[in-house]
Amino acid sequence: MNTNFAIFDVDGTILSKRSIDVICERYDLTSKLKEIDFNFKDAPKLVVTKKIGQLLSGMNRNELCKIFDSIPLNLGVIELIAFLKERGFIVALATDGYKFLADRLKEKISVDLVYGNILEFDGEILTGRIITIPSCLHISNCQEYLICKLRLLRSLKGALGGMAIAIGDSDSDYCMFDGADISVAYRPKGERIRNVADVVVSDFFNVKKYLETHLT
Repeated sequence: MNTNFAIFDVDGTILSKRSIDVICERYDLTSKLKEIDFNFKDAPKLVVTKKIGQLLSGMNRNELCKIFDSIPLNLGVIELIAFLKERGFIVALATDGYKFLADRLKEKISVDLVYGNILEFDGEILTGRIITIPSCLHISNCQEYLICKLRLLRSLKGALGGMAIAIGDSDSDYCMFDGADISVAYRPKGERIRNVADVVVSDFFNVKKYLETHLT
């Protein structure tokens, strides 16, 4: 029997702000974050991710967890996840951010799986190294993120066999939209993601209404 599944982006989709923005603001690193974004704007995204990871060198795990926990959820996301779970969906989170932080959402919002970048720790202190193994599938217009959400989607599709829903807001979600049966752009950050989505929404209650008419 096939099982349907949904993959949610985290930063800007589940969460109302990008976690790295909030962390850098707390540690007065916003200007350095913007500098990386500007200097490496034409580089593969995996290069940008590794450079940003270096900003976290010396930070304490527990302190970052507290900062992450302070970021509000977007309105309606808990209700949407409950709607999907009631209909037998497996719900996964996929983030170009950090798995140890996204794992904190697993119990909080009742999701099943979490995928994200793996950071290296020395005890409770971050070394600044990201040890994620690159897995990019290099589809057309790929920007080479360390976390390939399309690979995750295809893996779940192969294991579960059901309908795939992808929900995200930015370029890191572009590839999984390519493989989804239903793709939802939530307050998209650019035209590229907006143009490939099946539906564009401004709140999760509209996602629920859309799915009520499209799930069979």
